Amino acid sequence: MLLLSFFMFNFNFGKKKPDKKQIIIISVILSSIVATLSQCTGVSSERLWDLLDELQRNLFPQTIINDILLQDPEIVKRRAGRDVDKAIREYQRLTGDDGTVRIPLPRLIKKAPDGSEAQKLIGGEMRRSAP
Repeated sequence: MLLLSFFMFNFNFGKKKPDKKQIIIISVILSSIVATLSQCTGVSSERLWDLLDELQRNLFPQTIINDILLQDPEIVKRRAGRDVDKAIREYQRLTGDDGTVRIPLPRLIKKAPDGSEAQKLIGGEMRRSAP
């Protein structure tokens, strides 16, 4: 029986939850780094946290740092604001500053009736399609 338990493996599926000890240690380290950089550079700690948030989102998604940052409601609030601002800028880029629309408009596609009684009554098939 001992030999059998030696060869047993414990498989886990999905993302492993971070250990509380790891979260505390990394939180203390990150807070110390941000506080030190804020004191040395004069940049506000909120801006440094936002920079860290964007860096980890782009370079290291799905890490323990993301889990730590998502526990702070202020960081989540600022992240949501940045995402909304980014979406607005993207919309303005697509539509243009002068009001002209650069987004392709949908096309109306009409087909001749196929000979059936229903198609004769409504005049054929109509579709709206966007590129």
